Amino acid sequence: MTGDNPENAFKLCDQRKSILAKDGHMLIVGGPGAGKTTIALLKARRRVLHNLAPEQRVLFLSFSNSAIRRIVESAAGILSDDVAGRVDIKTYHSFAWEILNSHGYLTSNQRRLKIVASQDAAVRAAGLKANDWTAEQDRLYLDDGLVTYDQFAPRAAELLARSTAALECFCSAYPLILVDEFQDTDEDQWALVQQLSKKSEIIALGDSDQRIYDWRPGVSETRLQEFADTLDCERFDFANENNRSPATGIAGFARSLLTPGAKQDFPDAISWNVFKPGFLGVGLHLSVREAFREAKARSGKNHPKIAVAARSKNLVRRISDALSTEMTIQGKLRKAVAHDVLIDQNQILLSARAIANILSTAGADRQTRLGEALERIADMHRAAANPTNIKESDRLRKWAAKCKDGKAPNVKCVNALAGVMDQLDKDGLAGSPTADWRKVRSLLEKADAPQLRKTAEQARFLRLLRRGSAIEQTLIGLWTGQGDYLGAEAALELAMLQEQLMDAHRETATVTVMNLHQLKGREYDAVVLVEDQYNTFRAKDQSPHYADTRRLLQVSLTRAREYVVLLTHKDEPTLEILLGG
Repeated sequence: MTGDNPENAFKLCDQRKSILAKDGHMLIVGGPGAGKTTIALLKARRRVLHNLAPEQRVLFLSFSNSAIRRIVESAAGILSDDVAGRVDIKTYHSFAWEILNSHGYLTSNQRRLKIVASQDAAVRAAGLKANDWTAEQDRLYLDDGLVTYDQFAPRAAELLARSTAALECFCSAYPLILVDEFQDTDEDQWALVQQLSKKSEIIALGDSDQRIYDWRPGVSETRLQEFADTLDCERFDFANENNRSPATGIAGFARSLLTPGAKQDFPDAISWNVFKPGFLGVGLHLSVREAFREAKARSGKNHPKIAVAARSKNLVRRISDALSTEMTIQGKLRKAVAHDVLIDQNQILLSARAIANILSTAGADRQTRLGEALERIADMHRAAANPTNIKESDRLRKWAAKCKDGKAPNVKCVNALAGVMDQLDKDGLAGSPTADWRKVRSLLEKADAPQLRKTAEQARFLRLLRRGSAIEQTLIGLWTGQGDYLGAEAALELAMLQEQLMDAHRETATVTVMNLHQLKGREYDAVVLVEDQYNTFRAKDQSPHYADTRRLLQVSLTRAREYVVLLTHKDEPTLEILLGG
């Protein structure tokens, strides 16, 4: 060890020293900020420096790019550049795809596999029962070489179980694998880890109290114990240590919520604001500004990161709308708050596909053009996966088939879409992708057909996905090279598929709006948690002792390093219920 050894910067207890010194499978448990990631990175550093062959690396598996960014940030102070270059930090999706992409021909009838994008999977699955959709995914994989994201982990596990050569290949490349947030692994991911454990050392990091994905099929409340028992490994427990916000009192208060009847005063790092019906927007503007002001003062950062989170998609969108609106509060104009939004993507991406199709088919046969656009609009409706939208999708598809057969039906939707295309042909395209995209969206917004207006409404949320610049660059390249947007749809699909594979969620603004479950794996200087009387923090457990709700709030609160604002409605807020019983 050198004088620059980062281990010297940490107070290593006997447990941590034992983790660094020993080999073999291990389970490391501890609460938020207990230092699980830190000790895992120190372990990775030791392995790289002392026990890896030149061609080998350490693998760090996590659920999402947000968690990966947190790990990378932690690694910056622990791993030197040469060591970091030999630690691969990947999502389950990206690692499983590596296995399938290189060896998938062993378990499929097709030589090369292709990914079914999440929005296309939603369209295919709509209206099918769970068992039928599982059977259809199996057929797609075996017969057509098409793999959905839900099949990544089970198919990768199956492949490693059936091919000793493939298992040797990946385990030889990664003799040490660190797995983050292990309590949230489902049966398929656990099966993949078990296969890898036959040849590689596995160190699992987890915390049962942060288990907030019980609603996902295959997630088990006993997963951590299953890991310890199955792999017969040593368990290291960091208990309630907290190094994320040790002086704020946030972690202690959050932990007290897990025990019904426990009483703990609010620390000064948690503020509880209440709004009256109709004043959510006012409460949001004031609470976000309070969070920013406090986080800046407490952290010393000029641009602290703020998360605003709610439980439902509906409230997330309302929060975004409110923050996007200027408001006069107590005689003072409050400017709109620039922010990112993490939101369900399927219908948004399918609406973008419809617009890209309309742009790319300019000049094509009108009947064919109408049919293709109607098919994409039908997909957008179908992805909602409820009976009303599925029925609407079927109707749109019938109209699309008639158009392609040269017999466009005389119905309002088809006529309105023809009017959109007429106006677009009359005005011409400007050659500015942003202007042309907005032109199509605006025409759909004004169309005399609810199906077209819904498409435009969903497309507006594309700005929330922060994909504008990627789309613009794609379209600029097409226009510059050929003077039209032919191929825009295919290019857009490729860009979106790559982002889905990496589970990429870009957060470029100071403020990010999301749902409570998306907070998992992230850290912010301040967090604003929001509920109203219709969209509360409460989970499915609508009766005492509200165990799921307590866990969800505990995890959400502990995402904050410096400050938390709870913004709730006036009548019977969740926290009042929890603290009262």
